[in-house]
Amino acid sequence: MYKYLSIIIVFLFYINGFSQVQEGIINIDSSSEIEKLVTKKIIYNKTIHNTNSTYTIQLFYGSENGAIRTQNKFRELFPNTTSSLEFDSPNWKVKVGHYKSRLIADKHLQEIILTFGDAIVLEPKKK
Repeated sequence: MYKYLSIIIVFLFYINGFSQVQEGIINIDSSSEIEKLVTKKIIYNKTIHNTNSTYTIQLFYGSENGAIRTQNKFRELFPNTTSSLEFDSPNWKVKVGHYKSRLIADKHLQEIILTFGDAIVLEPKKK
């Protein structure tokens, strides 16, 4: 009888050990490279929409070297805004951003125009 009682007690302690809830703090260490990739992905996701129906800001229209310099300077000053180089023979264009409304584009233009004085808002392309 004591044998069965001792087995039941051991069994109850065994089950009790599994049923207890444990709380704690989990720290996740990640490298700066992973954080950079996540940031790039967030920026990329913001640009995955129909760019033909959005306003853009044109910073530059002219030579290839001038366009590259302009784009590099813009990327340093506004790293979270997309930019692109386009060739429209015989000139190069630097366009930035994709804005859903003219109001939002104009608001961002006010910041950009302080450095890029010739910047203009471009209307969406008509389909």
